[in-house]
Amino acid sequence: MLYQNPNNSYLSRFCIVLFIFLKSTIALGQSDSLNIKINGLIKPHLASTHHLGLFSSRMTQNFKTSASKSYELHLEIQSGNNFHAPVQAFLPEDREIRNQFRNITWFYRPFNYVDQETTPAQILSMEIDAVYKVYRPALTIPISKSNEIKIGLRAFQTVKGNFFNSPFTNDDSIEWFHSNIAGGEDPFGRKFYGVNQVAVNYTDRNGKTLTMEAGDFILGGLELSHSYYPKLQRWNDRNLFFNIQSQIGWNTSAYNNSLDLGIGLNAIKKYVLNPKSNLWLGIGYSVLYKNAIDGTNNLDLGNNRFIGSGEAMMQWSHRTTHGNQNILGLNYQNQTSYFKKEEADYFHLKGDYAAINQGWHYGYTTLIKNLSSWSFLYTHARPKISYTIYLKEDLTVNNVPDLETGISLQIPFH
Repeated sequence: MLYQNPNNSYLSRFCIVLFIFLKSTIALGQSDSLNIKINGLIKPHLASTHHLGLFSSRMTQNFKTSASKSYELHLEIQSGNNFHAPVQAFLPEDREIRNQFRNITWFYRPFNYVDQETTPAQILSMEIDAVYKVYRPALTIPISKSNEIKIGLRAFQTVKGNFFNSPFTNDDSIEWFHSNIAGGEDPFGRKFYGVNQVAVNYTDRNGKTLTMEAGDFILGGLELSHSYYPKLQRWNDRNLFFNIQSQIGWNTSAYNNSLDLGIGLNAIKKYVLNPKSNLWLGIGYSVLYKNAIDGTNNLDLGNNRFIGSGEAMMQWSHRTTHGNQNILGLNYQNQTSYFKKEEADYFHLKGDYAAINQGWHYGYTTLIKNLSSWSFLYTHARPKISYTIYLKEDLTVNNVPDLETGISLQIPFH
């Protein structure tokens, strides 16, 4: 029996409208006969559906070679399965205890918390079990031959996940893969805690809490980015291009009312394989200053105020006989940790490690490590519309998210 959640009626209608719109625009595109020119590597906003990261305006690299010549509308939906079993972290304030812990493997560290007077410690707890749906509409506006701005909106919600709203990222699909292909029976405890449920509970070290239920919708913020494409004739003649990006992000949720600032640098190389096919390479790095202007009573979303993120991408494009483009891409991302890595020297964890096979500690330990992921993308580009679908996997299996899929549309206004 197909599960239907009444809280997802808005999402269902949105998906149906998007599907009809996609079908109609592709049908209109059948008559296109102009050859479409590829402007660098085509990719959507690939910042993951991380349960803390969604509250900040994380950057994604821009691998375009030049500013857009017309306004462009971008519509993107992401779906990611995030799961962390309940875990509680203790960070002793006593310097002597911290020094002792540095020489002890973390799961052997003895610590019995009594109270803040007897055993002072920073305490936080995390439980994450949800499919995160992220919505990213944006508009690119060219302002000169070498400059453009992009205005975007970030919103997200937590859903239980089923074969209708999350065909690949719901718990049943993921656990079927684990049981029948790779991973083993219930490796992380999804079945133990209950599949296709929503349980988002986070208490930070200051005692502030975040709770989300099925269908909860949050407007994460607004993002304004600027890209500058310098004309470097010597390099451009060799099909080597650069761009500089900057970003201001206004985070609007009740959990994080703040302003983020970011800057990034990207390089793009084009190789002509034959008259119809090209190989593109892109590499870039950006730094985000989180909460550069901070509101009051914000949730602790990570004590690393500077978040670095890098991407490397390879793309193969092929022009069809009708002048359209079929494009395959492979993208690698790496982001620095949300919490300071030095905490690895002295944390102590409590959790139900006997109930599940592995990963009971991921709710905390993934916050003090770099996060990486691989994405496989397919794009079909026409003069009037381009659409991209992608699948993202972390490969390190840290479940932030375990599996993510997305679809995006890019519509130029010629």
